[in-house]
Amino acid sequence: MRLLKTLLPDLPAYETDGGPVIPQAVIFRQTPLVPEVLLVKRTSPRAWELPGGYIDPGEDPATALTREVREETGLEVSLDRLVGWYLRTGFRPHRSPVYRCSPLGGQLRRSHEAVAIGYFPVSALPWALFPWYREVIRDAVQGDALARAKTQHLGAAAVAAGAVIHVAARLGVLR
Repeated sequence: MRLLKTLLPDLPAYETDGGPVIPQAVIFRQTPLVPEVLLVKRTSPRAWELPGGYIDPGEDPATALTREVREETGLEVSLDRLVGWYLRTGFRPHRSPVYRCSPLGGQLRRSHEAVAIGYFPVSALPWALFPWYREVIRDAVQGDALARAKTQHLGAAAVAAGAVIHVAARLGVLR
């Protein structure tokens, strides 16, 4: 029973009406060869993803994002521009305004929400990254803001990929 509890992800309550608004950050650091993007590996589900999180009552998405990034990573960031709104339908629907950001200061550190944190070359993203974030990172690298919201359907294939990543990470197969 304990193994099963370890393997099942801890997910927030399901919300209707398109789900919550969850702002996310694509934080780039320029290196001599290629830009690197900051990713956090969540405690549960155990996978790499973009920093971000829920909006507190009365907060706007930009303020919530800078707070969430600071809480999760220890970094202060500037929100350089809105990449776009991503409407994620299917499993765990939600709406995410995604901002391209630059680090301003602070010290990278893990938090209770993230078991690992690190920069990765955009050309060599980790296998254990939730697959829908690859498109978001590509959009942020290209530099043009989306003209309209982009829908990402998290159907059976996305759920299966996420489940495999989570279980493999929990079993220690993926880092």
